[in-house]
Amino acid sequence: QRQREKFVAVLSGEVADLNRLRTLCWAGCDEEHRPDTWRLLLRYMPGNKGRREEKMAGLREEYADAVANYFDKYNPDSADEYDRVMYNQIAVDLPRTNPSMPLFQSPRVHASLHRILYLWAIRHPGTGYVQGINDLVTPFFFVFLREATHRQHDDATIASGRLLHTLSPDTLAHVEADCYHCLTNMLDNAQDNYVVDFKGIQEKVFRLKRIIRRLDDALVAHLDHHNVDFIQFAFRWFNCLLMRELSMACTLRLWDAYVADKQFAAFHVYVCAAVLLAFADDLKAMDFQDMIMFLQKLPTHHWEASQMEVILAQAYAWAEQFSLSHI
Repeated sequence: QRQREKFVAVLSGEVADLNRLRTLCWAGCDEEHRPDTWRLLLRYMPGNKGRREEKMAGLREEYADAVANYFDKYNPDSADEYDRVMYNQIAVDLPRTNPSMPLFQSPRVHASLHRILYLWAIRHPGTGYVQGINDLVTPFFFVFLREATHRQHDDATIASGRLLHTLSPDTLAHVEADCYHCLTNMLDNAQDNYVVDFKGIQEKVFRLKRIIRRLDDALVAHLDHHNVDFIQFAFRWFNCLLMRELSMACTLRLWDAYVADKQFAAFHVYVCAAVLLAFADDLKAMDFQDMIMFLQKLPTHHWEASQMEVILAQAYAWAEQFSLSHI
């Protein structure tokens, strides 16, 4: 209750104190205030309360115009090669987007995600769309969809997708536009993860191994002895920000911290270290085959948001510990 009151105090002010809000968000948002907190910290919603409605209406209209001018007019016969590749790759990836959650297998949601990702791709030709970005839309979609249903339903009902038919086209259009703008601003802080050669991710995987060597050299030695390369399991952890390893509840708690931290891409290395070392003893008792199978399907889906508090606290401690070292 006290935490909720702190959010109310910041969000109801004429000008939101974004530094204060960032601190509150890092510690975890409540369901009611997460949507506007994320919008504010991702620079989509203005801090000035009096300008919010007009500014967001303008940005939503801008998105709708872009959909009409680019996505709706897409023609495979006249599109250039870049546009065709982006459009088709996104279409291929849509069924792979959070396949365990019925919400994200809905044709209506697939259509929304296709528009979001295609527009993002054509506006970012330097990186373009790559696999993994499709997963990054889903936390925003879940949060803004739950808000659109006035938070009257639990996570399981939202995840089922059964409420989609109750939403008007305008409401879903607002959810979609908000997802696009928040995704765009979120990825501004992690662009090197999604370049075509994935150089940024490869560097972070190497850094993860160096950190683990400092924290548990015996684990690295065991992995090396059995020829388990970090890139074999950790690439996906960076590409999808651990979303395929975690429940939506855990992902949302993790993203509270990431939305609050412009340097989240660097901090994510320490989160991955905390997740890996949570299973260090198990891994040391396994051979190559068992380790690969274990690491590619971690037993983390039963974790609750409280477990993420432990992971985040450990990751923060290590980030502080190694902040001045050249790992």
